Amino acid sequence: MGFPYRRMMEAIRFLVLFLTCALISYGVIMFLTDHLLPANPYREPNGNAVKVIKVISAPVPQDLTGYVERLQLFYLVGE
Repeated sequence: MGFPYRRMMEAIRFLVLFLTCALISYGVIMFLTDHLLPANPYREPNGNAVKVIKVISAPVPQDLTGYVERLQLFYLVGE
């Protein structure tokens, strides 16, 4: 009984083919990701952009009951 060189060569050939296909598919996915996604999605928008939040700068502390009620609603409902 000898050492199965043919079986070992088939396993090595399969491993090399598998790694080659995996690297090629990774390269294709990275290529598509680079070309389809924006480079910097968090950049400052240009054009007619609208601010979503309004910062209130009040010198006196405001009533927090509305914030507490909204926070409780968020914890209960999740919205």
